[in-house]
Amino acid sequence: MNLDDMINNQTISPAGADILRTIADTRQSFLVHALPQHAGKTTTVQAILAEVPPSVPCQEFFGTEHEFATLATAQRHGYLLVAEIGHHGRPGYLAGPEVPPVFDLISRGYALASSLHADTVDQVYEVLATNGVPKSVAARVPYLIKVRMLRNTAGTHVRRVVDEIHEITTSSDGSPSASLLYRWDGETSNGQTSWSQEPEHTHQAPHHR
Repeated sequence: MNLDDMINNQTISPAGADILRTIADTRQSFLVHALPQHAGKTTTVQAILAEVPPSVPCQEFFGTEHEFATLATAQRHGYLLVAEIGHHGRPGYLAGPEVPPVFDLISRGYALASSLHADTVDQVYEVLATNGVPKSVAARVPYLIKVRMLRNTAGTHVRRVVDEIHEITTSSDGSPSASLLYRWDGETSNGQTSWSQEPEHTHQAPHHR
């Protein structure tokens, strides 16, 4: 799936997709976040990466010391794809001491593309802090993209939308500040609101280890 597909299925508006294209075109780090599982985080990450110029390398990072040593001395810097941050479970899911080296590589010129389980911007920073990344370092990621799972009013179908896009800037002391760039308007193509938010409290994020 690419961003045009996401526009066509009303996952995001054309204006929102333009923001995501700019993130990819300018090789900016980003995190896609949502509290529940299966909310569309991985799909959104892949759709953004599909817009990255062909000249920009993109590779998965599994958190090994050998990978870090190789990347730290490489001459070409592109995107690092980390499957998920904050817990283990599958190859490429990084947690604990595996996470800070990722942000070290950002400082060396790489861009991060990843996801994590969090509902709000503050929760994103809480997850990262739990995994050894303080706010001042986490602010190296300038874009946070929230996705949300919605259910129609009849309760028979589920859809996923890009709910919010925040841009992160830092103050003189390094603390991050979030500015809202985009919010889903809650309307279908015919202008009728027929979808409601899937209650977040019915889902439990994986345990952070």
